[in-house]
Amino acid sequence: MEKPKILITGATGSTGAPSVEILLKKEFEVRALVHKEDARSARLKELGAEIFVGDMQNLDDVRLAWKGAKRGYFCYPLSPDLLDVTVIFAQAAKEAGAEFIVNMSQKQVSSTSKSPATIRHFLSEEVFKWTGIPTTDLRPTFFAEWFLYVSNQIKAGKLQMSFPGDAKHAPVAGEDLARTVGSILANPDQHVGKIYQLFGPEMLSYTEIAKIISKILGKDILYEQVSVQEMSDSIGLGSYDHFKNHVASTQSDNIFGTPNFNNTIEEITGMRPMTFADFIEKNRPAFTV
Repeated sequence: MEKPKILITGATGSTGAPSVEILLKKEFEVRALVHKEDARSARLKELGAEIFVGDMQNLDDVRLAWKGAKRGYFCYPLSPDLLDVTVIFAQAAKEAGAEFIVNMSQKQVSSTSKSPATIRHFLSEEVFKWTGIPTTDLRPTFFAEWFLYVSNQIKAGKLQMSFPGDAKHAPVAGEDLARTVGSILANPDQHVGKIYQLFGPEMLSYTEIAKIISKILGKDILYEQVSVQEMSDSIGLGSYDHFKNHVASTQSDNIFGTPNFNNTIEEITGMRPMTFADFIEKNRPAFTV
């Protein structure tokens, strides 16, 4: 039986790129939707992916991206455009006769979320339901990649974020999420209609996270809680209200509440996700001068 072609959006990102690689290894034809050609897309092309350059806000582009594909992965950055892009992707998928979609959502999604970003994810999940296309929604906690955003702080010997030092979550690496995406897209039948909360392998407070980073890098790094504005300024997003409003709402939206841990990634993929220490070690160059 011929395997269906799979469309991957966000194909050069932290979950998209490894999803492409995983599916290619499983001998699927993969079309990688990218915003522009660069070294990252060139690498995917070398691995065997079909590269499609297009704008996810353009219906004609997304229609062409879906042409001939039957399964797809939807992933879009934290943006006020999320809902528009979801509708475009869903409409193009429906026109193409898509048989299955994996949707990257958020852990704290609910109809009463305070974050405008999280509400958009709630509505996006509803849009995919309305299409009638079988869909699996993934709701991960904070990505471990958040700490790459503050790598300049860590290089300077500090870790400043807007969350309480004793707030705990189980950070999950993008590549572990990608293995989950790839496993589901390759064999979707048992996952249709499911919503999966996804976590890393250990619950850690921000104080504990700072200690782990200190141990791996061999230098003292203390965690300090700062304001949302200070945190946003430190990563170059000080004027991006959508991001600031989202971060300010994460605690009230239950990002640190239940459910806060499970073994779903291992159950789906057969592999335990990497520890936070392993993530820091693997990305050591990003945290060193």
